[in-house]
Amino acid sequence: MSRRDALAGGPIVALGVTAAAVFLAAFATHLELVPAAPGFDDLEHLQAAIVWQQEGRLQADGIFVRVPLWTVLLGTLSRLFRPGTAIAFVQAACVLATLALALAFARRASAERALPLAAVAAPLLVFASSPQVVLYARHAVNELWIGALAAAVLAIGAARPRGAALALGLACGAAAMTKLSMGLLAVPAAIFAWRGDPQRRAVRLAQLALGAALVVIPLLTLHAVQRPGLPLDNTSAFTLGEYTPREWIALGDPLERRDAAMASFRAQLAGDPLGYAGNALRRLARWITRPATADFALFVPGFPSGPYGIWEHAVLWSLVLLAALGTTARTAPIWIFLAAIPVLCSFPVHVPFTPKIIPIFPCLLLAPLGLARVRRSGKGKGDE
Repeated sequence: MSRRDALAGGPIVALGVTAAAVFLAAFATHLELVPAAPGFDDLEHLQAAIVWQQEGRLQADGIFVRVPLWTVLLGTLSRLFRPGTAIAFVQAACVLATLALALAFARRASAERALPLAAVAAPLLVFASSPQVVLYARHAVNELWIGALAAAVLAIGAARPRGAALALGLACGAAAMTKLSMGLLAVPAAIFAWRGDPQRRAVRLAQLALGAALVVIPLLTLHAVQRPGLPLDNTSAFTLGEYTPREWIALGDPLERRDAAMASFRAQLAGDPLGYAGNALRRLARWITRPATADFALFVPGFPSGPYGIWEHAVLWSLVLLAALGTTARTAPIWIFLAAIPVLCSFPVHVPFTPKIIPIFPCLLLAPLGLARVRRSGKGKGDE
């Protein structure tokens, strides 16, 4: 490969600006052409953020009780901007930060093995125009934030800069305090921290735990003070139980809802474990094949779910496939987290589809390496 094919400062900056411009242009276009989906945002969650903005307290008794980081983040920014602007600001920051991480990751990889600029450009531009990324950027779903945290864990874990273990802990704590199940991000983070000098392994793991504690303990304390007697989160109980949203609302207070839903789940599992496993496999197949953007058809009349679904899956599976091809032993631990996402989503009765966007964030970092590998393989065959 020639020296001109390797990444350089000027082209990489130009590529970053171009990718950011593509995302912002696509986002602005969707603002004009596709109406917001009222109801797609979790109304109770937004109300909790607004209460935090106006009164400086966590909502005590919403339909759902959630770990508080997302509420605090949105509510705090809503003190500075209107709620819709605050949401767009957070979501755009997640996308732009991931683009920056991908460029830095690619430049570092290119220093070890020359990486063509085209192999970096294609995944970045595909990601920037992803229908999920563009549509979710105007709604208060937390999956873009989780995806950006996962990309950060991959970038930090692979590069291992000074203070990496502490930074990994901060990212894992933020993920867990946004959605409890996303605390699984700590598994690849711990593997990344484990690697390296064996004599400092215990120190690195302690730094990882400290970083997580710096996020988790203040938010747990806030929850205990402002939501005394309430569960930390009862959304998982809802997804596991058989109750419809209307039935869930009628159950009573958050503790009663959680207990009733968990009792429903235990009864299903104990009554027919093989049947539950079979249903979970069918839900997994549906989760894989059904586009997440199809949800918008439930809220926006006339939404073109067919074209958007094809586009969404083209982005998702191309990035996932290229990322798999670009994975090395150094970056492989992130796949533990990515493989857990479809299992976590398809195991409960109520299947969430919005988390399908999470994998494309860390996969964006690995996809250029996979595309470069495909190019090298093609050139090798052509030379034979």
